[in-house]
Amino acid sequence: MRGHLFFFAFLALLIVGIHAAESDTTVFPSCAITCDQHLFSDCSLSNNTSCFCASSSRPRALLDCAESNCTTKEFFTTKRLYQQECDITPLKGPPVVKVSTLIPFILATVFFVARLIAKSSGLAGGWGWDDYTIIVSYIIGVAIYVMDIYMIRNGFGRNIWDLPFPTITRFYQEQLFQAMAVMYKVQISLAKISVCLFLLRIFQSRIFRHLAYALIGINASIGITWASVDGFRCTPTRLTWLGWMNEEPGYCIDFIAAILVNCLVNIFVDFVLIIMPVYEVIKLQLPLRKKVAVASMFIVGSVLMIIAIIRVVVFWTNRWGSNETLGLYPLMHWSVIECQISVMCACLPAFRAIIGRWFPRLLGGSSNRTKESYVAEYYHRKSKASGNINKSVTYSVNYESRSPMSSDVELVDMDPKRRNDG
Repeated sequence: MRGHLFFFAFLALLIVGIHAAESDTTVFPSCAITCDQHLFSDCSLSNNTSCFCASSSRPRALLDCAESNCTTKEFFTTKRLYQQECDITPLKGPPVVKVSTLIPFILATVFFVARLIAKSSGLAGGWGWDDYTIIVSYIIGVAIYVMDIYMIRNGFGRNIWDLPFPTITRFYQEQLFQAMAVMYKVQISLAKISVCLFLLRIFQSRIFRHLAYALIGINASIGITWASVDGFRCTPTRLTWLGWMNEEPGYCIDFIAAILVNCLVNIFVDFVLIIMPVYEVIKLQLPLRKKVAVASMFIVGSVLMIIAIIRVVVFWTNRWGSNETLGLYPLMHWSVIECQISVMCACLPAFRAIIGRWFPRLLGGSSNRTKESYVAEYYHRKSKASGNINKSVTYSVNYESRSPMSSDVELVDMDPKRRNDG
């Protein structure tokens, strides 16, 4: 009986020792040593470090062999220890607070607060669904900015092999990246839906309204579809945070292809969202100067499309392999910027309205025109003849509430052929 107990105790110690050796990240794994001895005889990493490190081809050959014959953890350990042996300075991560994301965040906050002030002051058409959606979008944008800072503190933007294995698992297990990716899809969709809802309060053309409602549906579908793809891209689901080890069987969709399709669809939607209002403004019976001023407000939205194009180019240039903590960083960096720019563009009309009320000279107006909206203005001239009401409309956008009972902004587009219909 004692012999059996001794045998099981010895077996347990052996298993513990094997696991301890496997988890020891301070020595080269056996697979890497085998590669080193097999590839090099005299100028190897284990026998002649200075000779090995001075070569440009030997380190690459060793790492290629380790990547093919070792587990993912062993390969990461080999690469990190090789850099230490050859005195290669580990890649420093990006700064926690970056000017490139801080400035858009500040601008988005300023424009958002200005929008709230304008709405509370009775400007900009009063409260509507476009305001409620942008409020939610801004809150999510703030969460994305804060999460970006937290992720950088936990190794985002550094080489994955320089991070402790528990940190890598926590990076995925806490679903920091997954949560950020899902929130990005929802935030961008809500910001664009807010713009569509705002345009519906201005333009009354039947075709335009059909297109606007279609865009709302498309943006909602984009947000829901790709948020679901990001959240449930692996089967079983635990591979979402354990898949980096490549130790369990399962299936994950091609994440790179999914991101690329989402980027291209968003760019197309941005383009349509710019063309629609600009085309409507071109048809207005306005002086050229005012027409250009109103159209330029919508053209500013092209900044968001430019950011989206930069984002897809950066993403395609930095497509990641096994080094996901570094390869994903440029994509998420531009995603944070895009989120803030989307809020800023959606709040621009209200910001222009409040500037026109309090600082009219900045928009080329006079100080005594406090009642005029600089987003645009409209008015109806009604006359009765033979029992019918004819409407003569000067086209522009009034982004100011018409009465306490009605806060919607309306642009009436009367076809001259139909003026006598009503």
